Amino acid sequence: MNEYIVTVMAKDRVGIVRDVSRALSGIGGNITHVSQTVMRGYFTLIISIEAPQNLTKPEIKQAIENQAAAGEFEVNVRPFEKAAAKEHAPSEKFTLSLQGNDSKGIISSITGYLADNNINIDDFYAYALEGRFVMLVQVSIPCGADIEELQSTLEKLGARYGLVVNLKHQDIFKATSTVEPVTDIQSKC
Repeated sequence: MNEYIVTVMAKDRVGIVRDVSRALSGIGGNITHVSQTVMRGYFTLIISIEAPQNLTKPEIKQAIENQAAAGEFEVNVRPFEKAAAKEHAPSEKFTLSLQGNDSKGIISSITGYLADNNINIDDFYAYALEGRFVMLVQVSIPCGADIEELQSTLEKLGARYGLVVNLKHQDIFKATSTVEPVTDIQSKC
C-alpha cells in the first residue's frame, strides 16, 4: 500500500464526506486519519489514506472529483512522507485561549511570540465575528520553560489588543472541561 495526504475543498453541502469516502472505498483506499471543518461556508477536508500500489495520484484525484459536479471539488493528492526523526526537547501540552475585540495583527503577534520561544502549535482555531475575536490553540511548550513568565508576556501581548488570555496545562484544561473524572494527571517531564 502507498500512503497519501489528500485535501478537498468545496462550497459546503451535505454529503461531501460521504462522497469522498465512497470514492476512496470504491478504488480500494482506506482512510486512516481525518481532519475536517467548515469555514465561512467552505468545507475543508484533510485525510491520510492507504491506497493500492497500482493507483496513481491522478487516479485518486479523479475518483474523488467524479463524486461531485464538474469543478465542485478542489482536490490535492500528495505522497505521505514520514518526517525525519528529530530530536525534540521534551515538552508538555498546553491550551492557549484568547478572546475579546478583533483587531489587525493579533494572530501575527501571538504566533510570532510562540515561534520565537520555540513553542510549537499543534492545533489552531480562530475566528472574528461582528467585532469579537476568539482564538483557541493547542501548543507544545518545552519542559523547563518559565510558564508564569510565558503567561505574563502573553497576557501583556493580549492586553495590547484588548484580549483576555489564558494558558492552561492540558491536564488542567481536561479536568475543568470534562464531565468524566480525570484519573491520570501527571507531568511527562
